[in-house]
Amino acid sequence: MHQSLSLPRAARASSPLLLAGAIALLALVARLLYVQHFSTPMPYWDQWDGEWATALKPWLDGSLQWQTLLEPHNEHRILPTRLLALLSYAVTGQWNNVYEARIGALLFCLIPGLLVWHALRDAGAAAGRWLLLPLALLLSVLPFTWENFLVGFQTQFYVLVLSSITSIALVARHHQRIPALLAAIALSGFATTIMASGMLTAVATAAACLLACLCLPGRRGPALCAAGLLVAIAVAAYAWIPVIEANGGLRAQGVGEFLYATSRTLAWPMRSGGFALIIWLPATVMILRMVIRRQASPTDLVMAGLCIWSALQALAIAYGRGHGLRSPMPRYMDLFVPGLFANAWFAIQLWSLLPVASRLRTASRTVAVLFALLVVYPLLGRIGKDVETMREFKAATLLQQHNVQRYLATGEPSILQVGEFELPYPDAARLKVYLDDPALRRVLPPLQQTDPAAAQGAGSRQGPAEAGP
Repeated sequence: MHQSLSLPRAARASSPLLLAGAIALLALVARLLYVQHFSTPMPYWDQWDGEWATALKPWLDGSLQWQTLLEPHNEHRILPTRLLALLSYAVTGQWNNVYEARIGALLFCLIPGLLVWHALRDAGAAAGRWLLLPLALLLSVLPFTWENFLVGFQTQFYVLVLSSITSIALVARHHQRIPALLAAIALSGFATTIMASGMLTAVATAAACLLACLCLPGRRGPALCAAGLLVAIAVAAYAWIPVIEANGGLRAQGVGEFLYATSRTLAWPMRSGGFALIIWLPATVMILRMVIRRQASPTDLVMAGLCIWSALQALAIAYGRGHGLRSPMPRYMDLFVPGLFANAWFAIQLWSLLPVASRLRTASRTVAVLFALLVVYPLLGRIGKDVETMREFKAATLLQQHNVQRYLATGEPSILQVGEFELPYPDAARLKVYLDDPALRRVLPPLQQTDPAAAQGAGSRQGPAEAGP
């Protein structure tokens, strides 16, 4: 059975970098196709405040300063999002959501590529790790995170995931090398400027430092010092997060609701919180084993750090957006992907853990099989619903675009007196101020005439998802 899980000949013959590149390329093609078919050029919701008012307009006015780029957007600092919006405009001359979404696709494809590369790069790593390739492909091409790849504003999720994977991998693989530790500290500091939960990158990276000190040979001093600095960054970042009183109602109201929301976030991609235990059992068992035995490979430490990071993100969502939470929003699911992939790594190890037939081996392999079923089945089962949701989203955004076109052509304020989901920004009065700005009119993309009949009623059936972390 151990031999049956070894790498196939074709996979052994291919370099990890080549396989990672192939997965990344497939992910890029899939995301670009989604953007082409379901995204629209008109900037959407948070882009008006988060990009135009605090990046593009000051840039065009010649008044842009760094502190403006670091201004809060709700609880978040969104420095990379604003910089990417400026980059997109500088390259294309337009403020175009589709162009920004394509940049997001380029960033996203690096995530599955990095995960695969770290899983396959070490010789003698877990047998059966080739099974992570189809999982990486599923996580790359299925549209369960449609909110993030159809709206260019959501690139901060990809930047955060990439920064976190790199930071954790640096300390897990090079815990004695001061340049690597300094780079990880810098990336963790940068993560705090991406979104509020970026502070958790420092926490997970510090945990990876401590695990490396415990499980790997060599000097411990540099990694311990780095862990202390990382904890200081996390504390400072937490104090830096703005308190938005209006968002208090979104938080979990009490311990019971927080625990319920936590079970729901940790159970993803299943909808019932009761499955959280099985989905996270492989990582829990194998990380405890690493700690008890004080032995692990660098790849094990990378995967352990990713599990810790995704679990912390789930806890943050359960607290900050836990009131009435039944299932995490699609925009948050990208944060769970590294942890799910890492749990799959540990599930493969769990399968091969005990070579001698026994009840314990049967139990461990049963857990591995259940984990695979609980991951693959719901991901495949939601494809039709996600595609239909993307169609509805496009219809709604086409209707919003049509209303803006009418206002730009006539200047009639009554055109904007429609439902909030029939406009690309929920405040009609403020949207009018934006649209009346000649500078904005010059940078808006050329909009093709839309058929209002095709989109009519999309906003009234259900409101399109609000952009934003």
